[in-house]
Amino acid sequence: MTKKLLAIILSLVMVFSVFMVPASACIKIETTNIENTFNLCLDVLIHRILTVLNVFWPGYDGDWEKIEDYEASNFYEGEKKFDKNTKENSAWYMGYAGASLLEDLDIMNGEYFLAGTLEVFEGRVPTKINDDQRVRVYAISDGVSGIVVHAVIDGFGLSRGDVQTIRNKVAQAVSGYNIISMNVSVLHQHSCIDTLGMNIPLLPGLIINTTNAALGGVLDSIKVMKNQEFMDNLFEKTVDCVESAVKNMKKGNLYYGYTDISEYMRDARDPWSFDENMHRLRFVPNDGSKETWILQGSMHCTGMGAGPDELTADYPYYIEKAIKEKTGANVVYVIGAELAIRQERELTDKEGATDIENITAYGYALADKVIKINNDIKLQPVLNVAHKEVNMKVDNGILTLAARQDILNAVIVKDGFKYVLITEIGYMELGNKVGIFMCPGEFDPMLIFGGPESGDASWTGDTWDYDALTDTADVPNVMVYGLCNDQAGYVLRDNEYHSLIGENEEVNIISRTAGSVFVESYTELINSVR
Repeated sequence: MTKKLLAIILSLVMVFSVFMVPASACIKIETTNIENTFNLCLDVLIHRILTVLNVFWPGYDGDWEKIEDYEASNFYEGEKKFDKNTKENSAWYMGYAGASLLEDLDIMNGEYFLAGTLEVFEGRVPTKINDDQRVRVYAISDGVSGIVVHAVIDGFGLSRGDVQTIRNKVAQAVSGYNIISMNVSVLHQHSCIDTLGMNIPLLPGLIINTTNAALGGVLDSIKVMKNQEFMDNLFEKTVDCVESAVKNMKKGNLYYGYTDISEYMRDARDPWSFDENMHRLRFVPNDGSKETWILQGSMHCTGMGAGPDELTADYPYYIEKAIKEKTGANVVYVIGAELAIRQERELTDKEGATDIENITAYGYALADKVIKINNDIKLQPVLNVAHKEVNMKVDNGILTLAARQDILNAVIVKDGFKYVLITEIGYMELGNKVGIFMCPGEFDPMLIFGGPESGDASWTGDTWDYDALTDTADVPNVMVYGLCNDQAGYVLRDNEYHSLIGENEEVNIISRTAGSVFVESYTELINSVR
């Protein structure tokens, strides 16, 4: 609802500026649906207004580089070519570490905003803490290819600029180790302290930050941003965990298995498509110490809804809690391709129970499914990983405006009067049996796994002519690490874009053609390492 309220506010801006936009700007569409036609025309009008605002309103983009001057900072490319065979002395190694992001902070002092909804006038602050907000890190290697590090953070999202901050600190703290891939992903909880910035009071943020930019920074002390103390603590704890995980890697065996959890999930957006499985990588150390389980599921963490002011890490926290109680294993949960995938709690919710009690029951039910996985296969110690930067022309002026006002810490460069988001993709293979797509933002599962044609939901009438990315992976099992190394918004198939006010997802897209750009980039990356 708040996303549509934001669109209405933008529409009001449009009313006062409509003379700048000719009526002929409405794009040609094939549908005869009047509502769709109106929404798409309104999209064009809003886009034009936002374009003008981004060009002429004061912002902090004066220091943004030109596209021709951009150079990546501590970008880990991974490997140039993938190995298919085990090498002499290869073996699996893994390390784990975790830490609380709430410890030593006065979270209830009214200065920390909860994430999960766009707050137009004032942000939500927690009135109750139900569990914890944490960072968990694992480091993995086959003993010959270098080390892959993956930090998973409880939070709404993390822009690539903040990921680069973590990488820069890691480069100093763990300089003597052969890290070839350094990844940071977020679980997209809607009831954790905001790590992205979009959950500040947006209207005061735009007014104060814009005024501050115009006045040369005289209002820096009252600039509206996500809590920097929390972010500094997040950076410190994450780097400490990376250092601990890398320095305490143990030798062992790695297994892959999965379980069907389709009855616990639903797709809230037509056409329905999602990965029905929860995946598990299970590392068993040779010394008999704690196992480490990396799990991947695809449901949004929205158990509390958008209203309550209670802090919770949602169902992943309770999956971990249950597994630790029953097996003692370390657990790292990773979100998958989650576009509009929601929790289906019909089997676990109890009448009269509180939200957190129902979230707990849901997490424990999923943990029980994971613990009972009996189809594990042993993976040979062959690790392959590669990354690629992707230039994405931003056609969503809402996100650009937020970045220009220092609300988002996205990596953006200027191309004349236009803006280009510099984001990245990654692809990893384990044992020639498991492929992992590292996706920036919230991907439509159909981009990865394929899915039904949308019919009249494709408002422009265009077709989608790209194969599913599983067809390029050349392995029997595929996982997705979503919101990985950037919260680049929702990523749809090009022909699935509706309108800013027609669906929730469109407000937070990078570009209407992001789907095809990412699919082409992944195909190029995978072909380059074969």
